[in-house]
Amino acid sequence: MRYQLLPSFNSLTFGSRASLQLPNGQGTLGRIFLQLGGSLTKALISEIVVRVGSRVVFGPISGTQLDLINSYRGMAARADAITIDLTEIDGLSMFAKEIGGIDMRSLRGQGIFVEVVNTMSSGSPTIVAWAGWCAPQFTPDGKNDKQEQLIHKTLRYVVPSGGGTRLTWLPGFRGAEIKRIHFQYAGTDWGTTTDGNLFRVECRRNGQFIWDRVNCAANRFIQLEQRKVPQAKTYVLDFVHDNVFSNTLKTAGANIEFNLETTAADTVTAFVECLDLPANL
Repeated sequence: MRYQLLPSFNSLTFGSRASLQLPNGQGTLGRIFLQLGGSLTKALISEIVVRVGSRVVFGPISGTQLDLINSYRGMAARADAITIDLTEIDGLSMFAKEIGGIDMRSLRGQGIFVEVVNTMSSGSPTIVAWAGWCAPQFTPDGKNDKQEQLIHKTLRYVVPSGGGTRLTWLPGFRGAEIKRIHFQYAGTDWGTTTDGNLFRVECRRNGQFIWDRVNCAANRFIQLEQRKVPQAKTYVLDFVHDNVFSNTLKTAGANIEFNLETTAADTVTAFVECLDLPANL
């Protein structure tokens, strides 16, 4: 992967929304690395968004929320740095590592835009951004197969609660392939051998169990065996925890149902990592 210094964010002041547009290129965008300065830390970033044209493909997500996702995947953590990663660092092949990158030629001239909102009350924040580029996925004549069109998206959903302790969520994923879902909750955190407030999750595809009421403590042990790093107040439903990416949850033509159980009423936000066509979800 090669790194390119990106143009400066415009309108970058305290308490503002700043943005930049990536330059057109011939490669595949794998990641965007943000180095923060001027007393700006990722804890002071309330929103990060990546758009392809007008469509959001990453976010909206706070710096803290993104840090939990990155840390679960084993990525480095530092207060003054944050990475928007479209690849898989533990992929078992080059294809598995880079399948979610955005080949600029697949966008048919649409631009990629990055927006960052900070909550500083004073001062002069700075952000220096680099793009990490992989090899092109498209052939020079622009022909490609279906998988080469897929890009990695991380999208935010609010799970309906209704104030109860059993939450049913029926998302419409419209054919996207789901890698993992980070259910971040507000209630009591888990302990080393104890469940958190979100203590059990099930997933059904067309009525059949895909994830059969796995409790929090068992789920975290399964993930630790695969060198994943469980994060505070988060239950990760990870279909590819073993880095076998053919195990993604296929949603094309399927009814997908999630049932979440909590010990007390809670607020749950789902961050869905998926492979999807640029213009679908």
